[in-house]
Amino acid sequence: MTVRHIIDGLERLGSRAALVSGGREWTGAQMLDWTYRAVTALRQRGAAGRSLSWSAGDVPQALPIRLAAMLLGARFSAEQPASDGGDVLTITGADLSALDAASACEPRITDDAPFSVVRGPFVWSAGVFWESLAAMRDALGPSPARTAVLSSLAGFGGDAAFASFGAGAPVHHHPAAANPAKALAFLERAAPDCAVLSATLLRSLVAHPAAALADLGSLRRIVVDAGVGGALSAESSAAVRRVFGAELTDRLASQAGLVSAERALRRAEQEAAHIAELVTSCPGVAAAAVIPSESDSWAIFAVPAKRARDDASGDASEQRVISAAIAALDAEFAGTDLNRAIAAVERLGQTSLLSMLNALSRSGVFTDAAAVQTVDEVFARARVAAEHRPLIRRWIRVLTEQKLLRRDGDLLSAARPVGEYSDAALARAWEELKGEWLATVGATGTIDYALRNAERMPDLISGAVRAVHLLFPEGRTDLARALYRESIAARYQHRAVSHLVSRIAKEWPGQRPIRLLEVGAGTGATSESLLPELSGADVDYLYTDVSRYFLDQAAPRLAGYPSVRFGLYDINAPPREQGFAPNSFDVIIGGGVLNAARNTDASIRWLNELLGPGGWLVLTEPTVEEFWVMASQAFMLDDASDGRAETESTFLSLPQWNAVLDGAGLQRVLGLPGGGHPLERLGHRVFAARAKMDRVPLTSERLSAHLGGRAGAAARIEIVDELPLTSGGTLDRERLRDWAARRQGLDSRSNPTAASQA
Repeated sequence: MTVRHIIDGLERLGSRAALVSGGREWTGAQMLDWTYRAVTALRQRGAAGRSLSWSAGDVPQALPIRLAAMLLGARFSAEQPASDGGDVLTITGADLSALDAASACEPRITDDAPFSVVRGPFVWSAGVFWESLAAMRDALGPSPARTAVLSSLAGFGGDAAFASFGAGAPVHHHPAAANPAKALAFLERAAPDCAVLSATLLRSLVAHPAAALADLGSLRRIVVDAGVGGALSAESSAAVRRVFGAELTDRLASQAGLVSAERALRRAEQEAAHIAELVTSCPGVAAAAVIPSESDSWAIFAVPAKRARDDASGDASEQRVISAAIAALDAEFAGTDLNRAIAAVERLGQTSLLSMLNALSRSGVFTDAAAVQTVDEVFARARVAAEHRPLIRRWIRVLTEQKLLRRDGDLLSAARPVGEYSDAALARAWEELKGEWLATVGATGTIDYALRNAERMPDLISGAVRAVHLLFPEGRTDLARALYRESIAARYQHRAVSHLVSRIAKEWPGQRPIRLLEVGAGTGATSESLLPELSGADVDYLYTDVSRYFLDQAAPRLAGYPSVRFGLYDINAPPREQGFAPNSFDVIIGGGVLNAARNTDASIRWLNELLGPGGWLVLTEPTVEEFWVMASQAFMLDDASDGRAETESTFLSLPQWNAVLDGAGLQRVLGLPGGGHPLERLGHRVFAARAKMDRVPLTSERLSAHLGGRAGAAARIEIVDELPLTSGGTLDRERLRDWAARRQGLDSRSNPTAASQA
């Protein structure tokens, strides 16, 4: 086909309808007049030889503008800026009135005008475009009588319209975004013998209940835009033929123009197989899969090879890093009166236990030594909210273990005189604790918070007050900041993480920044201790939390650290669903956040997934019941579905934590404080574990360098732990396509949450 075929077809249509759209009709003669007016209007704007960017939507005027662009030798794009380096003339809806005002001046028509068409990532020359229209003309059948177009006239639908005009057949157009019911009604009214629409719309038409009842007896052929929704499966194609009784063909935009999806698939499979061979030839790659991605690029998935048996115990710098971190940590706390600080923490726990008993007494339970209640009676008299009953059940267990309650069968009673947990006794206890805490840590934020919870505890139990409002009164974070900074355990943990991670970063051997992810960063206690220690190291630090509130609070505070980015991460959701690719980080830090996970095993497996081979997971967590937490923050924690549910505990024990890390395939390399350390009895632990130590370190940078551009500059490389398989044991390409689409969608949004692939 050539432009002359389109012009001749419109001339043959003459006074007969050539285009019907939006309730209006244009004859062949009117379409030509419209085209020649467009030539005049565009020429007056200096469009000849320039790039035109169509931004006026799916309207009939797209056709004369496109024809005019061909006649003027211009480049036309409806999907992106059409510039090839020069200036761009953008056509908007406001410009369309110029068509009516311009005079119609028939241009000299030649078949060798040097126009071009931008279609997605492809730029088609005039020759490729005419070959594409010839392919579209073949798809419409030998002698189309009426073509229904439910695709954009600025793109695929316009190609079909030109092919139909070239065959002397009129076009009935409906906007591409039609819903299924309206699309079926349109097809009934238009009574076409050929319909042109996207694969997405066609699937929805077949699934619509009215499809089987629609009167589409004239429909003989359906041309599918496989670029919108992908090629139809054999099952979907059979369903189309069964429901509509029409012959089915498809076309897909490619570098070679519009081709059948089958041809494009064969070519893509051949190219993918070749790229996969190149990938697997890279040292350290065990397996690879390659699939076409959007924008004429490739999604490459590579699996790191296994390390040699004698090289699986860790790299040479590991022990040096650990030894230096421990030495620096011990030196920093050498002058601290740990025993006094520990005594203050333990006193906080005992005072919190008495406050629990006091709150139950104020709620009508255990009001005197003779009062006895069952657990259910405790729930009823104290008006315990349903969501807090598991927590109060843990209270009862702990109060019994600590000999504050006595159990006789199903009956419970106070084991201490009422005077020990009276309001007056508690007021004295909190006042004395506050003075000791101030003398120990130099501040009282933690005690102020714990006391505020003790005072409102009956309301917390009943659900009349939400614990989050006590932690963040009036939206302030000062109390929360104190909790994660003041105690000796918190200070020790922050400094342990800082000494360890800073040494990991400074020993980093990579040719790119070391990638750190902090999950549950919250008020920034860990990062504020760590970031100054990272001075001089080449790092990319992603500060995340489940709440954007904390990110907004932290951004101005950490503005002096250009290496820090901010994003959302939920420890209770799979990373891929959040836009994170596996093997994306070298170090992951979690400061006291995993105890908020609904299922710690799943959350740790997901974090392990995000670490590259040899990556470090550094966590700080309580491993014993924290009585003051049970009386405050525990009211905010979700019910657990891991080992805590079995033991009815707020926190995992040390053996349980070790089992979680081992179960995720992590190699434990450090636990602090060490055996015999004074802080050991507080139960706050620092865990350091290595990921995938049985795998060769493999990065996308290294693989990209190996490919050397042979997979195209736009190729997206992901390092994955294994390739997905179907139930039959074959490569699961559907899941790979889903992975690629998630990554594509994320990249297109430039979401700051995502980190580059490790």
